Amino acid sequence: MTHLSATVFNMINQVDNVEMVRRGVHTPGTLHLTTHHFIFRDNTTSKKEVWVCYPIMAYVERRPFSAFTGFSALRIRCRDFAFLAFNFNNERDSKAVFDTLMALACVPCVDHLYAFYYHPGSAERTVNTWNIYDPIKEFQRMGVGTTVKSWRVTTINKDYEFCPTYPRTLVVPASVPDSVLTYAGRYRSKARIPTLSYIHPLNNCTITRSSQPLVGLKQNRSAQDERYIHAIFTTTSVPNTYGASQENLIVDARPTTNAIAQTALGAGSENMENYKFARKVYLGIDNIHVMRESLNKVYEALRDSDITPLPPNRELLYKSGWLKHISTVMEGAVLMGKRIHFYHSHVLVHCSDGWDRTAQLSSLAQIFLDPYFRTIDGFIILVEKEWLACGHRFAERCGHLSSEKSFVQVSDKSGTNSSQSAAHQAFNNVMSAAKSAAEKASAGSGGGTSSNGTSLKYTAPIFHQFLDCVYQLLRQFPDRFEYQERFLRRMLYHLYSCQYGTFLYNNEKERVDANVSQRTQSVWDYFVVRKKEFINPRYIPDLDKGDRGADAVIFPDPKNIRWWHEVFGRTEEEMSIVTLNGIGSTATAHAVVQDRRRQQHHYQQPSQQKDPRLMPPSQTFTYDSLRDVASSTLSSWASSMAASSNAWANAASPYIASSSAFISSTYADAVERPQPRVNELQSSPIYRSSQKSASSPSLSAVDSDMSQPTSGFSRLSQSTTTSDEPGLEDTQEQVAIEKLAGMSLDPLDSYSLTHAGNSDEAYIPETQ
Repeated sequence: MTHLSATVFNMINQVDNVEMVRRGVHTPGTLHLTTHHFIFRDNTTSKKEVWVCYPIMAYVERRPFSAFTGFSALRIRCRDFAFLAFNFNNERDSKAVFDTLMALACVPCVDHLYAFYYHPGSAERTVNTWNIYDPIKEFQRMGVGTTVKSWRVTTINKDYEFCPTYPRTLVVPASVPDSVLTYAGRYRSKARIPTLSYIHPLNNCTITRSSQPLVGLKQNRSAQDERYIHAIFTTTSVPNTYGASQENLIVDARPTTNAIAQTALGAGSENMENYKFARKVYLGIDNIHVMRESLNKVYEALRDSDITPLPPNRELLYKSGWLKHISTVMEGAVLMGKRIHFYHSHVLVHCSDGWDRTAQLSSLAQIFLDPYFRTIDGFIILVEKEWLACGHRFAERCGHLSSEKSFVQVSDKSGTNSSQSAAHQAFNNVMSAAKSAAEKASAGSGGGTSSNGTSLKYTAPIFHQFLDCVYQLLRQFPDRFEYQERFLRRMLYHLYSCQYGTFLYNNEKERVDANVSQRTQSVWDYFVVRKKEFINPRYIPDLDKGDRGADAVIFPDPKNIRWWHEVFGRTEEEMSIVTLNGIGSTATAHAVVQDRRRQQHHYQQPSQQKDPRLMPPSQTFTYDSLRDVASSTLSSWASSMAASSNAWANAASPYIASSSAFISSTYADAVERPQPRVNELQSSPIYRSSQKSASSPSLSAVDSDMSQPTSGFSRLSQSTTTSDEPGLEDTQEQVAIEKLAGMSLDPLDSYSLTHAGNSDEAYIPETQ
């Protein structure tokens, strides 16, 4: 524990006679605290272990010793939606563990994270995947420099001086010299000029990505930027076939009001009077603050998962709007894919700085169009190309360095945060000073960046949302993907585990400066050596063998969205009560699940067809047993409340009342089996009333997406006007941000709880 030294006042490494509570199940055991994990060892005959790495912890709450209960408790909320509680026999052990967890989790800089100390198992030592992505090779696969002569590789950013957040290798139109790129870069935020992401093999039309233009209130324009984008859109000619048309598209991922508001801050969106060779649409995808708040509400719906086996709060799940956000992202990507595939058109996509919503849309559209990205190897290349190389701010969005604000002590007499002891305050002061000094030194030496700090303002589940969208594709097209759901879940876990160096920094330049390829292991080592574990048994690669990709495209239904229940650690029945259209009854959820299982059975090979896949018995409850468990639990709580004046009881009262009502209504639904009573949402303007085929739309159907400037993707949104970049918030949004700053870091991950028996799996416990 070299990085803690004298700053820790009350360190402890083992506590006996601890009780762990998870989903209402109490397990006695011993708690061990190591430098990078805490480990709970079951004292029962099973001797199982639960390993939790410190970056996974999103919120830790300590409750003081109660004479009535006879214990002091720690409640831990993890970023993978696991909720744990630990009961201690005395106040001293509880306080010592709390202080130790905070000291070990709130490290001063990235260099102290687990990735720099991890020693891989024997299997991973046989591979080195740091060079698994070769940009030249990938663009050659698309035809750059071979079959496609209209694009070239430029070395303008070989030293990261032109654009520090872009990769060294950029691909631009062959007709545009570097001198034009230099001037065009001055007109784009962070100099993130349009650069090639994908060439469609069917017609050589492209996806390019950039940041927003610096239009401002004076309506600035750049002749070089206009010439550059025109060159991109003319790299192909309109085919000489009946009915062929080309209407190139500039896609602004933001709500209209957000984009317009940026003009007051010197940025904005393209003035289409200067880009008459294209059309523009707004997708209305909300910013990082809205997405973070949405996930917050999902956590609230699951918040008591440590002390009770009850289902999640369906009202809060619905109010979170999480499924709506997933649907909006999916619909935008479908629009891009159809415009390229059916209309022989080019697409330029951007948001504010082009590293959040832009990465989501570009990646999803490529998965729709190219079956290569539906293989394990191709998906790895896609993440490297669109997320890591193009500068998604993983360190900032994931909040790998935990914040002291996520560690809360509840006072003895009130349910609010207690004023901390002098020693505890001193500890916080020392840790804050250490962080500041480390960040300044790191920034000065070029070995890191101060953006790796612990501010919660800019954390957001952007990559989580992307993986959730891919999960929706797996669910709708179960035979078109080589990888399975667990592949996505493990990737989400390692996004936050900090076990590997791949996701630790904000861009390629920072990783090169920190020399992570020599000091850490690549996360792809883990997936490559375990590739067979992630193969989808229903994958049929022959379905994607068509004439130059004509039969290889897939287009999902953006309204057919379901909860990724595995990542939330819940059964499909528990989560399916809440859909994109509202809150249904248990009969509705049952119908949804049965329909899903029929589809799965249909897609299986005859030799694979067995009984429909069911959840393990330990994870399912009959309604009678659920009612009995709930009644017993609620009676126990009621007795405790009557005998105790503790604020915890007062805080639990509303939940107990709502839980009682929920169980009663749930049981009634199951017994009476009424018709589904789904509360229909008022349709959002982004959803057209006409139903379109996802796989083969008519020309008129796709045209309708583009022809109405006052509806669809061109609607005027009422969302906030904040960009992804710090410093561009308006006053109203800044007030909301300050309120969010006092909240806990939101869990965004999927780690797991199992026995770590295999040495290669020792620090990567499996999920439920």
